Amino acid sequence: MPTTKTRVNLNLIVEEGLYFFESRCAQEGIELVRSLSTDLPEITADPAQLHQVLVNLVVNAIQAMPNGGKLTIKTLSDQAYVSLIVEDTGIGMSEEIMKQIFIPFFTTKEVGEGTGLGLSVVHGIVSSHKGVIKVESKIGAGSRFEIRFPITIRPEKKESK
Repeated sequence: MPTTKTRVNLNLIVEEGLYFFESRCAQEGIELVRSLSTDLPEITADPAQLHQVLVNLVVNAIQAMPNGGKLTIKTLSDQAYVSLIVEDTGIGMSEEIMKQIFIPFFTTKEVGEGTGLGLSVVHGIVSSHKGVIKVESKIGAGSRFEIRFPITIRPEKKESK
């Protein structure tokens, strides 16, 4: 679908997105923690695509915690960026796996359980928004994805005919 960039508050995207995961987290023994910055500036972005980024990261985090754990979603900002952080206490990833996670069709999941497209989609969306992704992970200790979106992006001007 073509992107429709507007001024959005990332906190609203997070609140709407997490609403659908609350019961699933509770059923799977996952503590869902929100730490949303109260003075988050708006960014210019496609809300549906930001929702997709959140959903893909949260689904991966939940799947990485088959025995329960803690899922923390944070938003924060500095002078130049608004950040979305998705952190889990799951199984973590090796350096070798981390080098491949954004490659389309790469998956560590069983056949029929994943397409290997979730994180490549996340990467594509973040790139199209001029953002960056930082990933940290440790085997047995979980993973942390930080997505940083520039505050200064403006929507493309549409030419009128």
